[in-house]
Amino acid sequence: MGGIATGRILLADTEIEKAPEHEKKKHRLLWTMTWGFLAAGVAVFLFWLLVWRFEESTRDAYVHGNQIVVSPQIAGFVTSLSVEDTEVVKEGRVLVELDTIDTKMALESAKNSLAESVRSVTQMFEDVGTLRGEKEQRKAEMRQAGRDYKHRKNLIESGGVSKEDFQHSETDFIGAFAALLSTQHKLRGAKALVANTTVETHPLVEKAKDVVREAYVNFQRCTIRSPANGMVAKRKVQVGESISPKTPLMTIAPLDQIWVNANFKEVQLKKMRIGQSVTMKADMYGSDVIYHGKVIGISAGTGNIFSVLPPQNATGNWIKIVQRLPVRIELNPEEIKQHPLRLGLSMNVTVDIRDTSGKMIPAPPPKGALFSTDIFNKQEEGVETIIQEIIQKNRTFKESKKSDGRK
Repeated sequence: MGGIATGRILLADTEIEKAPEHEKKKHRLLWTMTWGFLAAGVAVFLFWLLVWRFEESTRDAYVHGNQIVVSPQIAGFVTSLSVEDTEVVKEGRVLVELDTIDTKMALESAKNSLAESVRSVTQMFEDVGTLRGEKEQRKAEMRQAGRDYKHRKNLIESGGVSKEDFQHSETDFIGAFAALLSTQHKLRGAKALVANTTVETHPLVEKAKDVVREAYVNFQRCTIRSPANGMVAKRKVQVGESISPKTPLMTIAPLDQIWVNANFKEVQLKKMRIGQSVTMKADMYGSDVIYHGKVIGISAGTGNIFSVLPPQNATGNWIKIVQRLPVRIELNPEEIKQHPLRLGLSMNVTVDIRDTSGKMIPAPPPKGALFSTDIFNKQEEGVETIIQEIIQKNRTFKESKKSDGRK
């Protein structure tokens, strides 16, 4: 019994000796954790003080851009298709060709009508000259008839001429005057058809020119070209298909005409201004690629307002929901060339809101088109040469500048 008691006393003394060392380790761990949390808190506070409070971020951001729906300008049957989805095309590249039989026949008919009009107008100018000569002839006949009438009138009392002969001279004089008057009216009518104009500028010829231009443009419209540089998407047209001007054939997405719409919460917009710098990351490339841009516009309303069925908040079961407002962000074109983006891709956006000197409403844009194409203007190229050739071939004389003004 005495031995057991002695052992217990020795074990208790050992535990008493070990207890202070264990407590010391415990205290050191607690102090280490405490200082660690304090250091982390200070670091977070300093980071917020120097960086985070000057930034607004969102993951609700997507790439947007122009989408050009290519449609025909005339109806027809598709005879060839030159592009496929995902292909890159240049402005003016031939995309689709239509059957040209009907438009070619219409063009030839318009050319013939123009030639006929030129010849008809040429005849009008010739008629003016013919009637001028006829007028001079009628004047001479009237003068001769007047002299005969005056001569016989002087001799009728002396019996030098018979009464019948005198009456014939009187009738001839009246007839000559009437013929001259009729010719004068015909000449005036002929002049009215060509007055203040030439064969080339005559209204009938101008009208025929317009018909030729329309037929020529319709013929050119059988070849459908790309209105801009971009990538082909959503191709629907097929060879042999009958299409009309309302038929969408495909979509051209210009990859250099893109921007980012970042949907920020309304509580994040207090210090957001136009011109502030932006950094962005695309999920497509990850953190390896950072895009730079700037804020160029803040939407006029939230997405709910512009939806097909806008919300009706004047109800008894109203619940407040934080709204988001789209912010338009311009991308750096050089960065887009190096790392192309696609429409609809997700982006992580961070706006630097340190500089609040900018405005929330942009200034009015400068006059002029933001985007334009001239492929439709080129559809008339060459038609004036054709018109001039037709006029020169069918005009048989060179009218005088005073041909419509002389009496």
